[in-house]
Amino acid sequence: MNKILILGGGFGGVRAALDLEKKFKWGKDVEISIIDKNESQTFSPALYEVASVYGIDHQHPYHTKIRGMVSIPYDKIFKNKKIKFVQAEIRHIDLAARHAVTSSGLVVGFDYLIIAMGSTVSTFGIPGADEYALKFKTIEDALMVSDKIQELYTQVAQSKRSLPVRILIGGAGFNGVELAAELSNCTGHVAHRQGIVQKTCSSITLFESGQKILPHILDKGRKIIEERLKKLGVTILNNSLIEEVGPDYVRTKKGDRIEGDIIIWSGGVKAIDLFKSIVGLKVDERGHILVNDFLQVEGYKNIFGVGDNIVFVDPKTSKPTPQMAFLAIEQGRVAAENITILMSGVHLLKKYKPAYNVWIAPVGGKYAVTYMGGLTFYGFIGYILRELADLRYFLSVLPLVQATRLFFAEIRAFSRND
Repeated sequence: MNKILILGGGFGGVRAALDLEKKFKWGKDVEISIIDKNESQTFSPALYEVASVYGIDHQHPYHTKIRGMVSIPYDKIFKNKKIKFVQAEIRHIDLAARHAVTSSGLVVGFDYLIIAMGSTVSTFGIPGADEYALKFKTIEDALMVSDKIQELYTQVAQSKRSLPVRILIGGAGFNGVELAAELSNCTGHVAHRQGIVQKTCSSITLFESGQKILPHILDKGRKIIEERLKKLGVTILNNSLIEEVGPDYVRTKKGDRIEGDIIIWSGGVKAIDLFKSIVGLKVDERGHILVNDFLQVEGYKNIFGVGDNIVFVDPKTSKPTPQMAFLAIEQGRVAAENITILMSGVHLLKKYKPAYNVWIAPVGGKYAVTYMGGLTFYGFIGYILRELADLRYFLSVLPLVQATRLFFAEIRAFSRND
């Protein structure tokens, strides 16, 4: 029996598992297993909505509801599928012996392996960033941001703090941009609920270490996003590499010191520490797995890597591909297809060719910039396309009824943010 093991239930891992199950559904000699430490997949494109939820606290039942909007249980994804899901944390991977070991001591063997374990937040060793900046990667992180925002405006209402509330966001990738835009909308609602009538209730600064935000997109889309952020009152500081983070300030390499009431870090990710201890696994200086054009881990024909835990240099740009959900999904498809090819006895594998022909950037309220098919849509039309993209993903991993229920529940839940 051929054993296929997938480590990680993110966008790439789930896509690979479903594609492989569809291919080998009626085969009796194939066993597909997927291991993840969580019971649900986090729908990360909606995290910015969680961070901007207002008017609740951790005791509020809405907190539980919000978690359900950005978490898709694996038992629903893999229901009636010939996929064995194991909720466990991976402690060791032996590539030579072809097995993975969980924290409980369970040993799971494999003939083919897909490593899709995602990444963790990286502060690049910047002094003070770990101590003073709120991270922005998980549901818990997003809820902490929401709680902190509400705490600050409560202090303003109690005359313990003055306006505007100063929000500093390190990192102007899609996550940082979406968060900045939504918080500009959210803070007005929070202030209003506290009886604060001053129009300018927040000051939001977005730090970008490079020359421009979102370097992988076309200038036309970037200009629309920048103009929207400016209209929302968000200040973009390009060429502003953060060199130090304090309890109430950020210092850039240029020597500028910007004071803030809350500092949020969305500036980068790194591979999990586990990879450094795996014998035979080649990684770069940040711990990301090196893969070839077919997404095979360097030195192995039967082991593939997808998603945030790999580094793949796009031959067109000579730069690593950005860590984005739609790219991870496509990588999962390619890895699944190449395993299928190998199992058939053919060795003419499919090359992974990154494409950036679709991207979506929600930029506050019912406004988004969507690029697809060579066209740029923005405003409410962009927002509608963004919602349809969510629905499309839900339909790709869930049965029709469950997907549509989740979609409409998400719309109802997050409509309060607009």
